[in-house]
Amino acid sequence: MDFESFIQNIESLKIVVSDQMKQQFLSYKSLIQEVNKVLNLTAIDDDHGIYLKHFYDSLLIAPLIKENSSLIDIGSGAGFPGLVLAIARPDIHITCVEPTTKRTNFLEQVVDACGLTNVTIINDRAENIIDEHRERYDYATARAVAYLDILSELCLPFVRIDGTFIAMKGAKALEEIEVSQKALNILGGKLETSHRFYDDEMGERYNLEIRKIKKTPQKFPRNYAKIKKAPLSGRNHD
Repeated sequence: MDFESFIQNIESLKIVVSDQMKQQFLSYKSLIQEVNKVLNLTAIDDDHGIYLKHFYDSLLIAPLIKENSSLIDIGSGAGFPGLVLAIARPDIHITCVEPTTKRTNFLEQVVDACGLTNVTIINDRAENIIDEHRERYDYATARAVAYLDILSELCLPFVRIDGTFIAMKGAKALEEIEVSQKALNILGGKLETSHRFYDDEMGERYNLEIRKIKKTPQKFPRNYAKIKKAPLSGRNHD
């Protein structure tokens, strides 16, 4: 995917692309490539891969997010999907939570280079900041590789009632939903819609809209080591 194809593809998602946005995406891409030489941000840093697998894939959730809303991105890494959404949707406020200091320094670099004013970056673990951020956001999302029961415990506590956790998952998403039902029930979430996407290069993936229907009990999220060791679904952890 080249830059022009990327712009055409995101315009088909009803994103209105300004000249400023184009420049921001180009600056962001260049920063990824420059910083990746000295810091392991991502294994994918060629133009095609960045436009398709980082930027376009991140923006597939953009049509699911209402205007002027707030979103928290748990485990932002190099800013996918948080900073990509911040560029494409200047109407929404994005909070990026990332525990690795080198990565949050990179996120700050991107924010400065792109002149983003709708982003807050927090250098910490999700479970450490929950007290002041509990049920404050319209949306939470994560593009992490963790299983859905683990991601749900990290994300749903931040979402207000009637808000949405958007889980960005791969080909096994529907299986993960089935296995994670118990965890979702405990945490106050309910699957509303699953959006399937497929292309030859990236394969099958799903964006799951999980509606927050009741308050998450105060004891969640637990410490990450406990979440991983004893997922709320009851499945045997890897």
